[in-house]
Amino acid sequence: MSQRPNKIDWYFKMAKVVAERSPCSRRKFGAILVKDDAIIATGYTGTVRGAKNCGVDTPCLKDLYNEEHCKSYEHCSSVHGEQNCIMNAARVGISTVGATMYLSEVNDKNDERPCHLCRRFIIQAGIKDVYYYKSKIVIPSGLGESKKRIIVFHEEVVDWVKLEDEWIEDQIKNAPKPKRIGKCANCGHDKELVTTDDLCQECLDRYNEGIG
Repeated sequence: MSQRPNKIDWYFKMAKVVAERSPCSRRKFGAILVKDDAIIATGYTGTVRGAKNCGVDTPCLKDLYNEEHCKSYEHCSSVHGEQNCIMNAARVGISTVGATMYLSEVNDKNDERPCHLCRRFIIQAGIKDVYYYKSKIVIPSGLGESKKRIIVFHEEVVDWVKLEDEWIEDQIKNAPKPKRIGKCANCGHDKELVTTDDLCQECLDRYNEGIG
């Protein structure tokens, strides 16, 4: 007699089934929304309705431009599974306020919580909490075979607002400094001033070389 899965495991399995529809060649991700113990919406990573499926009908655009995984989305044509799930609920007038989201990936590549873009959708949609998991390969100390261990994470969305504040502060800290244009104190030309004493780069290099 097979063991009946608990609800969390079952919802993860449903999210993984949804992920199988994803055409994305990098990450087949699926999301489901649960409210009052019923699935109210699903979504998977893929291009917008009616467009060519990136990863199936066309090569992955991020691969063509060598864009970094999970960081750069300049050339990504896909809508993430979390976003599609929320928008699919909105299309049919279902409220997502107070709902729980479950996330899964076909190959268990759940290496982190949702990206900062999806995080904002989730916060704004009024979703209460999110379940996701990470897979970890456990190598025994003896001669036994390595096994895959699933670590489940359950996070309250209200706590993600603090992550947004931290992200904003980090962006401000790492923002490029504005260029300052003016007359170089040495050559007198209008150039970008790069150091104290208002020197342009050329004069600064000469100063550092000791030839003033």
